[in-house]
Order: sequence, then structure tokens, then C-alpha cells
Amino acid sequence: MAAPSWAWDTFGEKAGYPTGWGPAGALQKWEGYPEYHLGNFSGGLETMFAHQVIPASASPSTLTSAPRKIKANFFMDAADYANKYNRTGLLIARGSEIWHEQYRFNRSAEMRFFGWSMTKSVVGLLVGIALDEGKLSAVDDPIEKYVSPLQGHSFSGITLRNLLNMTSGIDICESFCSPSTGFERYGYSQIGFSPRRSEGTDQRQGILRFKWGSNEAQGARFNYTDLCPVLVAWALESAYQQPLPVIAEHKLWQPMGAQSNATWLTDSKGFTFSGAGFSATLRDWARLGLLVAKQGAVQGRQLVPSAWFQETSQHSASERAASYGVARPQRGYKNFFWHHSADGQMLRMAGNHAQNILIDQRTGTVLIQTAAGYENGADEMMFALFKAACEV
Repeated sequence: MAAPSWAWDTFGEKAGYPTGWGPAGALQKWEGYPEYHLGNFSGGLETMFAHQVIPASASPSTLTSAPRKIKANFFMDAADYANKYNRTGLLIARGSEIWHEQYRFNRSAEMRFFGWSMTKSVVGLLVGIALDEGKLSAVDDPIEKYVSPLQGHSFSGITLRNLLNMTSGIDICESFCSPSTGFERYGYSQIGFSPRRSEGTDQRQGILRFKWGSNEAQGARFNYTDLCPVLVAWALESAYQQPLPVIAEHKLWQPMGAQSNATWLTDSKGFTFSGAGFSATLRDWARLGLLVAKQGAVQGRQLVPSAWFQETSQHSASERAASYGVARPQRGYKNFFWHHSADGQMLRMAGNHAQNILIDQRTGTVLIQTAAGYENGADEMMFALFKAACEV
């Protein structure tokens, strides 16, 4: 009886979609109170963590509303899907046309939506650009070539390739494994401890103090962990001698034609959350998806080299551990993108709590959804809806 009246309201509507760490006096959690998800995942996290703003382009790329009826099956169209499965935002596009755009729970086109692990794919795109510009020499370079504090560290020798493919061999368990050791071994260096979350956080020190090393040879097994993109982000910052948000602004966000500012969460030292920290409007997430669908081309300019997407869509013999059906059942992984077809033509930027960008490189179709959490049966219907859009 002592629980607040909105405790039974899954999405916090009765409380006006609250934001923050949780009820006063309770253990501070950034994702543990479901009634805070909707508010936090659409801007609230920016009040809880330090973050950097990535300014919009002065010349946004054109996206035109061109509504089409997309049906997942005889009974369910795109709007029905969003309503049934409680999506906060849903957008389907091809080329410069938006075929469906929808917001729910008082969300709007002006709001930024937290991408969770879709952030990793942003890092992957920046790696493709850095390789093209010669800031990074090769994906088979060891991490310590770019991050000198890791010389002699247990992570020395891990290649960029194995970090990009989540085959690092690092002794940590975060996803698709048990028991989870992610927070104890690294995660608290990102979010800090209750009741002073986000204070004194330092991810680079968390890496340098990591005492568990590796538990298998790199390249041997798929092991999904935020440590991989964080290490790659450190390499990018060292190569460019700039913070990652600045690199993203000048190399990706503004050249891509983003219409609105994005944000990137950081620790207390200003180092980005590179596994899950990027927020953008639904339309700008769509622009990222369309950039991938067009293999890096935007507004007549090759922003990310097409060769990077060709590499991203296939696995060499040495990358078998990340290949389709081996990394996960009916899934593969490469360069911080999920594969959802054996030929690598359907890519996915996937984030926790059902954030998704589906990309079909053959047709140039993208589907973007944001959400406050998982729903039974939603994934199967999302793919059915996307398949129908690709066939238009």
C-alpha cells in the first residue's frame, strides 16, 4: 500500500512519464524502473548524465512525407503494429521518402530517442571513415598501436577487427551468457554507484584496472560486450586527437545532413559511452539508416567508403566466430552491425529495450522503431512488417 499510485502504470503515464533515477529514497537505477523508461529514453537520460551535444547540419538532407500503407499481414498495418506493441516511434523510409511516421505516448518528432546499442553501429561507421582517411591503418592493427596506455596491458594484442566483431576474448559476460559479470568488472566505471550515480566515473581507468584479462584466444568466440566499442572509441580519439562527439560532428553528423542536434552521454571525464550513449530524433536515426542502405553515399557524396559496407556484409574465414548462424542463431555480426540474412544484405542496428533500425541494402528500405521495452511477439511482427516494406 506504500507504493505510489503510478507504480502499476507500466509506462508512467499517470505521473507524466517521469524521468530520473527512480523514486526518492530508492536505489538509483538508470533502467531498472519500467515506469521511468519512456521518459528517460526520450530525453530524460540527458538530465542524469554528462553529455556532449552534436550540432545539426546547416543544410539538412531532404526527407519527404509520402505515406504508403504497409501491412505486416492481412490484419495488421504499420500503425496497428506500433499501437499493439507499444512502440514510442515508428518510421519506414526509402530513398528520400518517408512512407510511415508515427509517435505515441506524447512523444514527438522533435524529441531525441536514446539508441542504446545502436550507438555501437555509429562507432562502426566512424571506423570506416577513419580507415579511409588513413587515421587508422588497418583493422588487423592491435589496439595498443593507437592507445599507448594499453602497451603491456592484458588487452594488448587485441586487434581492431576482433573488437569490431565482438570476438575479443576478454573475460567478461554481459549478453547471451551467464552469470553476468558486466557491471562488476566494468559497468560501474560508466554509471557509478547509488546514491551518487554518474559522479566520479572514469571508463578509461575502468579499462586500465581490468584485472581479469582474457579467457580465450581472440577470434575464437563471439562475446558481446561494451568493452569492445569503448576500446575502439579510445583508438579513434587517439588517432584524431579529438573527442568522439567532435569526430562524429565533423565526419558524420553534419556531412550526413542531420536536421537536429544529437547528444552523446559521457562519463565524468568527458569520455563517451560508446556502447550505448547516442540519442537522436527519429528522422535523424532514419538518415543514418538510409546512409547505410545507400552504402555510405549521401547528397551525391561518398561519406563512408562503399568498400566498408562490402566488408561489413561478409565474413572471412578468420571471422567465422562472428558469422551468420555461428555468432547467434540466424544472426551474424560484423563491424558493430548485426546480420539478419546469410548474405549480409540485411543489417540491423539493435539497442536494448527494442530500439531498432532494420536496413535492406538491396532495396534501400529502412525501418526505425523506438520503444520503452520488449513485448512478446513484437520482433517477429517487426520483421514481417519490414519484409512487406521491402517488397513494395
